[in-house]
Amino acid sequence: MDNLFLTSVLIFVACCIPTLVCLVGIDLVGRPLVISAIIGAILGDLKTGIMCGATIELIWLGVFAIGASNPPDMLSGAVIGTAYVIISKAPIESAVILAVPVAALVKLINEVRWTVINVLIGSKADKYAALGDRKKVELMHWFSLSWGVFLRPVIIAVAIYFGIPWIEQVVASIPGWLSDGLMYATGIIPAIGFAMIARMILTKQTALFLFLGFILAAFFNLSIIGIAGLGCVIVAYLIFNKNQKEAVIDDNEF
Repeated sequence: MDNLFLTSVLIFVACCIPTLVCLVGIDLVGRPLVISAIIGAILGDLKTGIMCGATIELIWLGVFAIGASNPPDMLSGAVIGTAYVIISKAPIESAVILAVPVAALVKLINEVRWTVINVLIGSKADKYAALGDRKKVELMHWFSLSWGVFLRPVIIAVAIYFGIPWIEQVVASIPGWLSDGLMYATGIIPAIGFAMIARMILTKQTALFLFLGFILAAFFNLSIIGIAGLGCVIVAYLIFNKNQKEAVIDDNEF
């Protein structure tokens, strides 16, 4: 799109969607693989958006929130990293270079919302509750919810509208030896993310399928989509076979 303002507005709307659908229990729209594809579609380059999302997704495969300990904001990092790559025609690896620091920065800003803004809103709601003013208590609730929904999209949209030229200057000013080193590092970071998730799910029962996929890709040149399809068939067979065995169980005591 040539109109940067309209692009920023569409990206703002796209960034509101993950938070809104999360309220009804759908929590995967904000993953880099999904949101980067949406950003790619908005910017007219779906293929690059998916590639950026897949690359950034590998960083956070084994990272998730535990209680009050939240990881960096992967959505903002994915959106800004993907938008920068598509708008400036930069290499895919540049998305990772931007995604990590941007995600950490937005997380810090979001922590201010939790620890300062929401606390002030909560104390105000307590005062209205003590006065028995139910409508103003509800107003404080919706005000707090609005901050949660719109703060991050506003930051991202403003960064897209004003920040891309500045980001290009910063990236261009990076010395060649440092940018090359970062490019190599971004190739290692996704591998670390994949290793973390593999360590979590890899067992004696599942290791066989991991090596099967490796063999099919390395020696038979089977595509990732083909391996994924074969995996779906195997999983379906195991599930259906298990259900049939359970149905055969006879409870007749005689």
